Amino acid sequence: MEKQEKESNLDQNQERITKNEQNHEPSNNETQIEHLAEIQILQEKIDHLQDKLLRQLAETENIRTRSAKLIEEAKDYAIFGFSRDLVPVMDNLSRTLEHLPNNLDADTQNVVEGIKMTKKELDSAFKKHALELIQPHSGDKFDYHSHHAISQMMTEEQEPGTIVTTMQVGYKIKDRLIRPAAVAVAKKPHSVKEHLDE
Repeated sequence: MEKQEKESNLDQNQERITKNEQNHEPSNNETQIEHLAEIQILQEKIDHLQDKLLRQLAETENIRTRSAKLIEEAKDYAIFGFSRDLVPVMDNLSRTLEHLPNNLDADTQNVVEGIKMTKKELDSAFKKHALELIQPHSGDKFDYHSHHAISQMMTEEQEPGTIVTTMQVGYKIKDRLIRPAAVAVAKKPHSVKEHLDE
């Protein structure tokens, strides 16, 4: 009888253990591990979203900077085409005043004064809108950024590559060239020996 009771108790204990294993509830340790895994996943998502946000903010700042630069350039160079059309007008006014005859009657002198006033007003408008005159002097170094060599002159009086004379002045707005100055550039004369070598 005692033996039967012991076996019965053993069976009941075994049954309880089996039921516990089937209805296994996680211990505190396992719950913490699961929470830590969830926290890590959420932290990775947060890091990803923060990185994405920072990239978007940087791109927005770049767009804002580029737009501000484009607006500034548009403001600076808005009259570029119009200026290019006015440059020949200035050339003609200057040439007219350079080639005046000595003896002018009163009526012609009045016309000349009108031309001088018109040129002065145009000069003033050019300065107001940052149009700069490019007028190199004899002996200045040739600069291909703002000069256009239309001829070479053989001379021993100047260094090769320097400007001998300016045929036509140039103009620019800030750093943008409207028209280069047309110049003649000094060239070293050939010696008799160089001619023979050729």
